[in-house]
Amino acid sequence: MALKFLYYLLLTLLSLGQLSRVGNFYLFDLAAAVFGLYSLFYFLVRGNLKLPRYSVLFFIFGLLAGASLIFNAYKYGEGELGTALFYLLRYLVYVLAAIGVYNMLRSGTMSFKDLEKSLIVSALFLCFAGVFQLVVLPDFSVLDPSLGWDPHKNRVASTFFDPNFLGAYLVVVAAVIFGKISEGKRNSFITFSAVIIAFFVFLTFSRSAWGMMAVVIFIIGALKYRKLLVLGLIVAFLTYFLVPRVQTRISGVTDPADSARFRLVSWTNALKISSDNLLMGVGFNAYRYAQKEYGFLTPDNISSRSGAGADSSLLFVLATTGVFGALIYAAAYLFPLAENIFSGRKERLVIVSLVPALLLESFFVNSLFYPQIMFAAMVIIFSSSLDILP
Repeated sequence: MALKFLYYLLLTLLSLGQLSRVGNFYLFDLAAAVFGLYSLFYFLVRGNLKLPRYSVLFFIFGLLAGASLIFNAYKYGEGELGTALFYLLRYLVYVLAAIGVYNMLRSGTMSFKDLEKSLIVSALFLCFAGVFQLVVLPDFSVLDPSLGWDPHKNRVASTFFDPNFLGAYLVVVAAVIFGKISEGKRNSFITFSAVIIAFFVFLTFSRSAWGMMAVVIFIIGALKYRKLLVLGLIVAFLTYFLVPRVQTRISGVTDPADSARFRLVSWTNALKISSDNLLMGVGFNAYRYAQKEYGFLTPDNISSRSGAGADSSLLFVLATTGVFGALIYAAAYLFPLAENIFSGRKERLVIVSLVPALLLESFFVNSLFYPQIMFAAMVIIFSSSLDILP
């Protein structure tokens, strides 16, 4: 039917990542808008539309983000304000799209098994596209600097063109897979997918993704499946001592020339902007313009994609929407986490492992607003209230 077709089209375009870009526009944003609006209309007409309780705080945050833009509108030109408003609408579109998937699951239009398979196939596609990327474009430093891509070398970035975001998305899917395995719901496809996805998380050489994966494995292993925890520790131990580049990446955290130094600078800048605009922030997604005003952007990095955000999702939210926006946004993730922890139901293990891992990873990368990660995480969180997670 049309609704399922639009969902699969959206996930396909999200998986194509940067390859779905046309000029300054991404086809997956259009697909999300079409799917979200169509699903809203579809279930409204049938009198069967329900909002997942976990979506309320995400909508409240959207209102606060809009208020922050209105409060700061006088600071920006029409073009700047229009760009910031577009990203707010984009955020709301993905919330709506995730609600659409929730209603498909609730109404039986799509089973959770279908959702799960689609996410796994998406992750596997990204893994195998990553092989092609390593062959064709192993060194991103050859790209025109004006395109704003970081100079990653010999790291799997796939269609996302960013190993950190790719790694985070793969771990989101891995959390669902490990949840199934921990409940004994595994087959050759699930086992194969778990091995491939875990291997490609490693090949991203993203420390934030490694840390995210470690949290998922530790929580699921400690609470339910000790074999996973033991296996994870053995693999981590062997990898560290047998692969020199892993040692280099980990020890590089203290290296002044390492990217971790730039992350510290980003955090410092975000805290400075936040402290000066604590109540309402500088306006949702107006962070690039605030950085220009503070002199934090130079001719060398003004075109960088990182200039539009901080290397931390929560610091980005604090700087752009103020303390109330940051509290509501954090609560949007912490509320379902707390409810799932105290529910005592085994079906909630995916959320209990995924949310802490995602929040930890978002301290180092602004991943919570990356469309692919945002959509997948919201779908899983909203769906958890249906008691149908694996």
